[in-house]
Amino acid sequence: MSFECSLHGRISDTLKPKLFERLMGICGNEPIDIFELELGFVPTFQTPVGPARNEDVLLRLKSPLEEKDLSRRQWQLCHFGHPETTQKKVSVRPVLYSRITQGNAFDFMRALGYSFAFEFVKKGNVFVYEDVVKISITRIYELEKLHDPTSLKPFDPQNFWVVEASTFSDKSAITLKAGELEKLASNLTGILDLHHVEHLFLQNKINYG
Repeated sequence: MSFECSLHGRISDTLKPKLFERLMGICGNEPIDIFELELGFVPTFQTPVGPARNEDVLLRLKSPLEEKDLSRRQWQLCHFGHPETTQKKVSVRPVLYSRITQGNAFDFMRALGYSFAFEFVKKGNVFVYEDVVKISITRIYELEKLHDPTSLKPFDPQNFWVVEASTFSDKSAITLKAGELEKLASNLTGILDLHHVEHLFLQNKINYG
């Protein structure tokens, strides 16, 4: 199983050019565009109230989007496990990714007993640090029309950019990868505050309405 180690932050339009300048200096590469659709799915039938309900988890479908052909999809199934509670400097949680290469992704989710719950788009740029850390600077958008990425509306009325620095590791290398993230955060001091997100905010539990 892989583990995602991450730090998070946000930045304004005013400071974004300074952040890009610093990242190009320490990463040694130009930013790559990112345009991604993400859908969330929940169990079609709720587990009855009780301890077993805690085992219900959210599943996600992700696909990159192409400006020239917004109808094209390359779906990937994603499951985030519950975050580690012992990590205090970086966020750590188990992750599973699996490409869906054949058939209809929505039919597959229905076969798993899951129904569509929400969707959003991430759009921005990505840098790579030390060949192992991905730094994404994106804005989150709602879709005003179902599954239509041409109908985007900013989720944050203040239009901040969300910054996520993440890397993947097996269990034995988490400390090493956490050190890479801390080094990156130190290099961005004065422009961006990258911080550990409390595990309660990263729980993958479903809050049934």
